[in-house]
Amino acid sequence: MMLWPFWLGLGGPLGSGRQPFPWIHVSDLAGIIAHALQQDNRGPRQGEGEKGEEEEVVGVQGILNGVAPADDTNADFVRALGGAMGRPTLLSMPGFALNATLGRERAVILLEGQRVVPERTLASGYVYRYPDLHSALNEIVGS
Repeated sequence: MMLWPFWLGLGGPLGSGRQPFPWIHVSDLAGIIAHALQQDNRGPRQGEGEKGEEEEVVGVQGILNGVAPADDTNADFVRALGGAMGRPTLLSMPGFALNATLGRERAVILLEGQRVVPERTLASGYVYRYPDLHSALNEIVGS
């Protein structure tokens, strides 16, 4: 759905375009899941070891953020997508139009964004195949 406006030359930033725009290539998302599952996640078990001793916990612990390590904005994403498709990205979608179309509660997700950092994902040793927009979008749209 998102590609059609870009194919038609109508793609552009949402609102100011300065809002954070976390993204991830599907191959990296699958890779993060596989990486977490392949790690040795065995921790202390009840009844094992001597009293007061705990087995060292090895592997991935806690929540991993499934986002690319790049700190991109909506405008960065739009420029990279337009470039990968060889299409202009001159038109922007004004915030008031998104508010009117989607309602304020839904539009705020697109207009304000959320900065997400994959600290624990990186610390776990996962290596991204597509750490930047250009490599990810060129692989997806094939330019």
